[in-house]
Amino acid sequence: MREFHKGVLYALGAAALNATIGVLTKFVVAMGLQTDAIAALKTLIGFAIVSAIGLGYSRTRWHGQWREVALCAFFGIFVLFFFETAAYAHEAAANVVVTLMAFAALSAIVLGWPLLGDRPSFFQWVGLGVALVGVAMVAGVSVAQSPRGVMLAALAGTGYGVFSVLVKKFGLPGGFALTARLLLFGSFYLATTVQFDALTQVRWSPSAVGALVLLAVFPTVLGFVCTTRAIQFLAPGRVQTLELAEPLFAGMFAFVLLREVPGPWAVAGGTLVVLGLYVSTRQPGARRSAEALPSTS
Repeated sequence: MREFHKGVLYALGAAALNATIGVLTKFVVAMGLQTDAIAALKTLIGFAIVSAIGLGYSRTRWHGQWREVALCAFFGIFVLFFFETAAYAHEAAANVVVTLMAFAALSAIVLGWPLLGDRPSFFQWVGLGVALVGVAMVAGVSVAQSPRGVMLAALAGTGYGVFSVLVKKFGLPGGFALTARLLLFGSFYLATTVQFDALTQVRWSPSAVGALVLLAVFPTVLGFVCTTRAIQFLAPGRVQTLELAEPLFAGMFAFVLLREVPGPWAVAGGTLVVLGLYVSTRQPGARRSAEALPSTS
């Protein structure tokens, strides 16, 4: 399998895993857990799970580049998780998703140009625009309930975009070992924001704990594993654009698990997302290079 195709599959896998964030976060918030505690606890639980996997997977990957990992964790764990979770408490989930994903893709594309030399192509810009329109239609974006919520989502998305560029810039190997180190630093960063006295007032239940564990396993651990793997094979801006498929997976999960049938507007939006992703992944440069090769006949 070509590296390009591997990157696409990993990015789409991350999108599918991230599709669980909104529902799980809203559920845990309803249990009385504050947003700062949710971000810290899911990171800590994720670290506890993935560190054992990472240690057994490859201990050598725990050595070196600690400062680089710490910087990536600040943007990819602290900024993303802290502001994303806070945004869900102030704004509708659909608006948070679209705003976050738009700023993640835009920041990765804009920052990747000077730092990585990844000049975005015309097709990438067009594909991003079409996909964003489709995402807005699928998610059912409405008038913002709170400018603060939109701003928080924008900050979270920007942090995620900067993170993806820095991982590529530093040449960090994706996978469980890197994810464990990111979550280690992320746990320290997020612990400074937690009001521990408030944890005693939470309505703890097996379902609340289970939702936290699911948040730690699917979007946090496995989502970051897939994203960091994808960045090894693709430009960060392209990875973030592909992750715009997240609402499509959320709709599929709702249809399969909850028997929620999407309306015509959502179907049309999904079609635009698929079209936008296809356009954004076109590689006209490679095609022109192939056509320029001299004939051997």
